[in-house]
Amino acid sequence: MAHNKPRGNQAGLLQNREDTKRQNTEAMWKEVVRLRKDKPDSTWTSKEVWSSAGLKSNVALNSPWNSHIREVINEHNQKIRENIELGPVGVSRNKTLRTTNRELRQQLDALKKERDNALSQIGIFEAEADFYKRENEILKKIKDRQSKEINACKKELMKVKTSSISNE
Repeated sequence: MAHNKPRGNQAGLLQNREDTKRQNTEAMWKEVVRLRKDKPDSTWTSKEVWSSAGLKSNVALNSPWNSHIREVINEHNQKIRENIELGPVGVSRNKTLRTTNRELRQQLDALKKERDNALSQIGIFEAEADFYKRENEILKKIKDRQSKEINACKKELMKVKTSSISNE
């Protein structure tokens, strides 16, 4: 007679699969970190990574979710090959380029700060120019109003003078 055994559900199976993926990825990444420390100047094989990580085959390394690990291995190996091709002069040249790039970045940062300061000064000058334009317009209106009042007073004074002269 068969006993009904409780079976896992699909969600549990999917969770187990995701946990396995995560564990395999973490193990391979730890191996990449170890290789960076232990073998920085030699090429790494894919088998070296997955077998040292405790995996039985390269299936996990070849999976799409671990493409970043393959890319790290390929980039490292490419860099080692380039250094071998360039020789010691090329390696020192790379260091020189790195230093030059660092200096250029520092210059770029300094120029960006200067640009930002200049832009803020321009903004301040524009704000002041707008303020003084408004003040100028206000003062022009006051001047025009006072000129009209003065002209009106002059006309009135002329009328008074003419009427006083004609009355005499």
